[in-house]
Amino acid sequence: MCFIFCKNFNILHLYCQSFIYYLIKIINSTIRWKKVVHEDINPDDTNIYAFWHQKIYFPTVSLHHVKKKTTLVSPSRDGEMLESILTKFGYEVIRGSSRDSNVKSLVVMMKALKKGYSLGFAVDGPLGPIFQIKPGIVYMAHKTGAKIVPVGGAFKWKYEFEKAWDKFHLPLPFTKAVLYLGKPIEIPADANPDDYIQMVNDAINEANDKAKELL
Repeated sequence: MCFIFCKNFNILHLYCQSFIYYLIKIINSTIRWKKVVHEDINPDDTNIYAFWHQKIYFPTVSLHHVKKKTTLVSPSRDGEMLESILTKFGYEVIRGSSRDSNVKSLVVMMKALKKGYSLGFAVDGPLGPIFQIKPGIVYMAHKTGAKIVPVGGAFKWKYEFEKAWDKFHLPLPFTKAVLYLGKPIEIPADANPDDYIQMVNDAINEANDKAKELL
């Protein structure tokens, strides 16, 4: 009985993954996109694309110019669903938790950066506080030489999940959308990474402000 239930649950889970992926594809096909990429961004460089959890839709569907990209996804069942979706959008997923095994996850991500993968990373996670960067991304950039690209985005029409900690933005069909990739931030090897935390935080906010202006 338990086996049958688990089997049916796994089938349902698989259908749910496919449903969400195709729903995103359908919505995305109706969106009128404008993409602004800073002239200093080289898609062949190893970059860390930094964004808020609220704006995670934008890098999920829009970083087509990045050939080798990866991201960190929780080892939970929800993470399994997210992994399936991100894989379909061209990501190679690293399973781990920045909350439960912070050092281990950072090491795995740095290894991926050193292999030439760019990293998409929601920097105010996994549970907030919202719009406040965690320092791990800055230390990864400092150790690996990767540049941090601030990612901003804005939808004209959207649904905001007000009860969620990240206030996630889901676009409505036929909306206008702007993706803004700001000037890359390089952290010199002889620099103190702590001096760059607020700079990166401000750069992500500025990228989102630019996206709103461009709407």
